[in-house]
Amino acid sequence: MQLGLVIAVALLVVAVVAWPLVMRRRSGPPATDTDGDARSPDAAAALNDVYDAIRILQTEHDLGRVSDGDYREQLDQYRRQAALILREMDDAKESDRCS
Repeated sequence: MQLGLVIAVALLVVAVVAWPLVMRRRSGPPATDTDGDARSPDAAAALNDVYDAIRILQTEHDLGRVSDGDYREQLDQYRRQAALILREMDDAKESDRCS
């Protein structure tokens, strides 16, 4: 049982890391509406990566491959990451308005 859980979590980690890399190669650069802010494309891509990771985590949890405790812990981490990225994006937009 524990070995299965360890394998499932390891596969989840590999999927979360590999997914954005595979998707970036398939698609071109992300279409963003940047007003000269060099950080926006990176921040938007990072935010999309976090959202993709959340979707994968939810799917793995729904399939029973991730326990409730691990799911809540990972989801909280991803939510914090998304909040930080969104805050950075807002700060960048605000600094562009002021300058």
